[in-house]
Amino acid sequence: MADEETGAVRVSMRDIYAEVQRQGRLLEKIANALPDSEDKIEDHEARIRKLEMRMWQAIGGFGFLAAIVSPLVAVMTR
Repeated sequence: MADEETGAVRVSMRDIYAEVQRQGRLLEKIANALPDSEDKIEDHEARIRKLEMRMWQAIGGFGFLAAIVSPLVAVMTR
């Protein structure tokens, strides 16, 4: 309720309680709408592991190419 002369607003405990209850219901709706965090974390970890494996495969492949190509280049430049 606004006091017209001073522009002040009065907030009762009932108003605060009603707003807290409304916020609680809203938070519960949002929490129920979110996907399960554990499944999402496990999926994320699996993706990271797959990327790490491919990265090490690529590093090994490049190392192998360097080991093969450098002697070939040395032989060809003689």
